[in-house]
Amino acid sequence: MNATTDVMNSYILQGAFRYFLQLLWPVSCEVCGRIGVSLCDSCREKMIKRDVMASNARGFYHVFNEKIITRHFGNLTVYSALYHHNPAVKKVIHRFKEEGRKDMGHPLGVCMARSFVKTEADFIIPAPLRMNSERKYNQTLELSKGMCDYWGVEMLDVAERTRERPHQMMLGAKERKTNIAPDDFRFKRDIRGLRVALVDDVCTTGYTLIAFSEACRLAGAKVICAYTLSTSTNTK
Repeated sequence: MNATTDVMNSYILQGAFRYFLQLLWPVSCEVCGRIGVSLCDSCREKMIKRDVMASNARGFYHVFNEKIITRHFGNLTVYSALYHHNPAVKKVIHRFKEEGRKDMGHPLGVCMARSFVKTEADFIIPAPLRMNSERKYNQTLELSKGMCDYWGVEMLDVAERTRERPHQMMLGAKERKTNIAPDDFRFKRDIRGLRVALVDDVCTTGYTLIAFSEACRLAGAKVICAYTLSTSTNTK
């Protein structure tokens, strides 16, 4: 009891001392306005975390620019940060997806979020891995984590595939269109009434995102748009 009392008395004295100093030399946290300190511990921690995130992403800045690529597929708008034909972009994505560099996902997601205007959606849903994928992590999920941390938006990892399909990259344009359908996706929780944005790594023909978007709509969600790290050169 004495130890608790001592702690409480110390806390009261510290508060009184800060208030007294505020009267003599007015000072407050530059971020949240807390009196008595120029930068409080909570805001300092947030700034450190932000700076660490930025430093982790700095190595990828050279492939990003201010131009956003916008593609329209019916009522679905897809925003992409990069052109996939750029050799530097291809190299980064290959390392991220094929060389097991899962750690690249979060900083790349931060870079994506920095490139776009903050989403109007309340939730972000990453596209799920193919059922027969050999990758040990969902690269789209890792990108979404970075985007959500930067924007302060909640991520819902609720989508999953219902059947095995050939990889889209192995098929021609006509085959890709019929290779995937809305019922290839299902959701592990009710998403009715939610305003969502979808995230994928690469948009080529757009058929995967079209089917995924339609699956979300059939499940009752309102799809605001989709975001991808890169896109093909076809922007029609």
